Amino acid sequence: MKPYKLILLFFTIIQYSHAQQFIENFEIELNGIVYGESQWINIDNNSSEELIISGYDDYYNSTSAMYSYQPENIGLMSFDMEAFSNSNIEILDFNNNGFTDFIINGFNSSDLPETLLYVNDTNGSFTSQNLSIPGTSTGEMKVGDFNNDNLDDIIITGMNANYTYIAKLYLQTNDGSFTDTPTPFFGNSYGSILSFDANNDGNLDILLTGFTNNYIPETKLYLNDGNAVFTEKIDAGIAEVYFSALSAADYDNDGDEDILISGYDSTYKPFTALYNNDGNANFNINTEINLANLYWGATNFVDYDNDGDLDIFITGADENTLPHIKFYNNINNVFTEDTNANTGIYATYVSSAHWSDYDNDGDMDFVLSGLNSNNDAISKVYTNQNENLSIEVVTHNTQLLLHPNPSVNKTVNLVYDENNLNSSKNAVTIYSSLGQKVYETALINSFHEYKKSLDLTSLENGIYLMQFTFDNKRITKKLILK
Repeated sequence: MKPYKLILLFFTIIQYSHAQQFIENFEIELNGIVYGESQWINIDNNSSEELIISGYDDYYNSTSAMYSYQPENIGLMSFDMEAFSNSNIEILDFNNNGFTDFIINGFNSSDLPETLLYVNDTNGSFTSQNLSIPGTSTGEMKVGDFNNDNLDDIIITGMNANYTYIAKLYLQTNDGSFTDTPTPFFGNSYGSILSFDANNDGNLDILLTGFTNNYIPETKLYLNDGNAVFTEKIDAGIAEVYFSALSAADYDNDGDEDILISGYDSTYKPFTALYNNDGNANFNINTEINLANLYWGATNFVDYDNDGDLDIFITGADENTLPHIKFYNNINNVFTEDTNANTGIYATYVSSAHWSDYDNDGDMDFVLSGLNSNNDAISKVYTNQNENLSIEVVTHNTQLLLHPNPSVNKTVNLVYDENNLNSSKNAVTIYSSLGQKVYETALINSFHEYKKSLDLTSLENGIYLMQFTFDNKRITKKLILK
């Protein structure tokens, strides 16, 4: 009987693991962190990505590290990084040379506030540069071109060295320095920054949440005139929260960006909501979706099931401070909780979650950091195993040419040859690293050879997934725009 029982147990395990959509990657033992961030970065413009982790470890020591997931060089990378806690990481191309740099803000190993820029040396290493931007704790940092001069600017919030809550905008100048620029932003802590185009005018607006200096939760939307002059939008209709997380995307494909928000509300209860945008920066709660009310976590719009629709991913704590992780599948703008997707994933709060196709297989994976149910600091990479079963992934009898890739001038030529195509059902769709559809076009058939020159100048520099669909088949390739 013992061998029989062993066989049954083995069969059960295989069946269970096969059903999981996400599998933990055990190739690298990552530093578990809390009060920090884990962020993907591509430092050499190849098909694999690296991972930056920064924050407090389990013993509340500051730590920062970068890990490589390139098959030939898996593991901890050896270059000097300042150890940070209460840290935020932002990815940018500081000097517009086509290579990715990054900024870390927080408290350094001497427990002093600091903001460091790491400039990519283009050879796998970085040179650090101290910026004249205050370090903060219990805040956030966001990078974007807020005055439309093709230079990355920085917004920073949180508690500074004088224990004052701040919210400041620093505009980059042509010499690479940053200038403190007046804004009406409210100083806050334990909040979030969302940079998005709220009113569809092509400019980056700012949504701020968090505690004020009077310990009152607030949420305020500031509209940008295109020159980094911001005006508060009164009565935008968004709940006041702190311990918050924010995301924006056009999940319903109506041409404007909607908002996903979580946090502690003004009644001091966990709150989560999806807000629909009317296109003029007026927001109303989508009452047709029942989301778990969580706080002190992460919110993401992401197409985790590869069906072309943006789904919802949420982490955080409930009113009993129990951590949760939730997936909500989007089918024709109707969201249903997907309890299978979170199988085998640690529930976390005080968490950071970022998505990327780090293994270059055409679907979205993610890194998750924070406190688990035992209050242990963790950092885990979860690899997406599940394909959209309604679409067959083509692996043979095909020939797809995409050039140049990487593309410097953002013009890409696509040539595809297949003897048995139905020419009425062919399309190219491009998705951002968050799974948001950013480009779509049909292809032209000419004697079984499909040719198309794609003008992608409207897209920002970065990594994209290009999906070629014909009938019920699909080919996915990674595209790099520089």
